[in-house]
Amino acid sequence: MPLFALLIVFYTPTYIDFKTQINSLYFIEPSFKKFFFNAFALFCWLFPVVTLVVMKLSKQISSIELHHQKERFLPMVMTGAFLVMLLIMLYKFNEQLTLSKHLFALVYAGIIASIVYATINFFQKISLHAAGAGLFLGFLFAYYQEQSIAVMWPIYVACLLSGTIVAARMYLQKHSNKELLLGFSIGFVIAFVTDFLLILYF
Repeated sequence: MPLFALLIVFYTPTYIDFKTQINSLYFIEPSFKKFFFNAFALFCWLFPVVTLVVMKLSKQISSIELHHQKERFLPMVMTGAFLVMLLIMLYKFNEQLTLSKHLFALVYAGIIASIVYATINFFQKISLHAAGAGLFLGFLFAYYQEQSIAVMWPIYVACLLSGTIVAARMYLQKHSNKELLLGFSIGFVIAFVTDFLLILYF
């Protein structure tokens, strides 16, 4: 979901506003867009997937879909650890060139979500698919609170994509309505508030 979010904010036109252009992800150089997309793909997708495969092969988990609540804690902690590595890389890069705060917000939201979901998992199973959809939409809504979007169709597509994910999990009866609602709403709030506060105060 972070990769879909980056594709939207990288390539959806926004109006030139000199007050917000420094944080715009649309106006950065194409080579930087490719670099950051690849970095997020590495730490947010490839490393977690490889971790799940290794855990499955070593029989630490029964399925990479993490059906069992007790098997979810370690993968979520590992995902948070990979995001911390990504955050450190961004700060190192930021020493040479000032980066958009939205990039940091997206990573911070993922780290916070990993901690929150890992903690909640002790008491209540939640839908991680819905959580990802919530983080996705929460980030986009916060991003476009600051940026003046030139076209609206990417937001509609994002809403449709998130709704489709939640509806599919509901149709497959993988989660209860409570698990879906908790996952989505907590993810949305974490991403929106993290991005909003980072832009406002830092």
